[in-house]
Amino acid sequence: MKSAKQPSSTQSSRMKKKYNTLRSGALARVLPRVSSGQHANAVEPTSDTSSLGLLRRLQARLTRAGQRNSAGRTRALTLAIMILAILGTSTQVEAQAWIRNPGSAYFNLGYRTILAKRFFGPDGSPVEINPYRQHSLALYSEVGIVDRWLMATLDGEVFRRNVLVDQGATTGLGDLRLGLFSGLYEGPVNVSLGVYLGLPTGDPVPRGESPSEDAISVLLPTGDGEFDVTPTVAIGGGFGWLRVQQFVQATLGYAIRTTPREVAIGDPSDIRDQLVYRLETGIRVDRDFLRRFWFIVRFAGQVVVQRRSDGFSRQGVAGLGDGVEFHSFGVELLMDIAAGFGLGVGYDGAFGARNVAAAPALKFSLSYEIR
Repeated sequence: MKSAKQPSSTQSSRMKKKYNTLRSGALARVLPRVSSGQHANAVEPTSDTSSLGLLRRLQARLTRAGQRNSAGRTRALTLAIMILAILGTSTQVEAQAWIRNPGSAYFNLGYRTILAKRFFGPDGSPVEINPYRQHSLALYSEVGIVDRWLMATLDGEVFRRNVLVDQGATTGLGDLRLGLFSGLYEGPVNVSLGVYLGLPTGDPVPRGESPSEDAISVLLPTGDGEFDVTPTVAIGGGFGWLRVQQFVQATLGYAIRTTPREVAIGDPSDIRDQLVYRLETGIRVDRDFLRRFWFIVRFAGQVVVQRRSDGFSRQGVAGLGDGVEFHSFGVELLMDIAAGFGLGVGYDGAFGARNVAAAPALKFSLSYEIR
């Protein structure tokens, strides 16, 4: 057999020079988008974030690949760098799959309102009720503690008002939830594992705003009155095409429920466990003014995993307590304002629901991020 013809030293020199030029140009187009701060959500050049650390390791691999003159491998690694550059940007949404850096934080304060004239019964059929209004102010926060390994969350309703028109109303603090998340894998797809602890800070059997409303107010709780634990796994990734950036995230949890301290009707008994899920994707156009906006589409819900009851929830019409199920579809528009602040507006609708009000929800939010 004839041996392959070896390139001359002059040809090798030209190939190496051309390769180095292409490699430098590719890196110059990608890395400044992560470190130059030209976007509101760009990673700061001085912060050694997980994504930036991965970028640096990939750059080192590019250098070694250049020494071996492997153009095909270099193109693959450059594509991986471009994906990580997108993951390095903040999305101003709940993002448990991405563990925050120590000292960084995200806060979101959201107002949510519904007006319902029907209620999904225990069999999923809507029944007519007096008009029911709900107003809530919810907090969601994330704080990075240990790089990659630990992030803490706090969320819940810091204010909740339930109103059955012309019958009664209750107002108070809702239930809160603490969470801890740890990164299992970082790369083009991130995987984290976490656990939530539900705290019964709301009132499961509140009093009315006047003595005459007490009989109705117990059907309008501000909390479910029990501790619960929800192990959760989160998976997320990001990519880009043309001038569009996109992220996808999915979370799945198993809520282990316990016995409420009180219920409106009868004696307390264990709330049945639930499977809780969320799937969402968001896109942003990386061009001038449009890069300030993220458009989010979201599916979420919770399903009772034990035998269903034939009766109504013993905690009224507020969507809390045993037997509550729903699947929801939501859309949200988020806008980066300046200096870490953002605004949001969204709409959620439910289907396949049990023991919750049958009405869409409107929500408005203000967020702030510390990088």
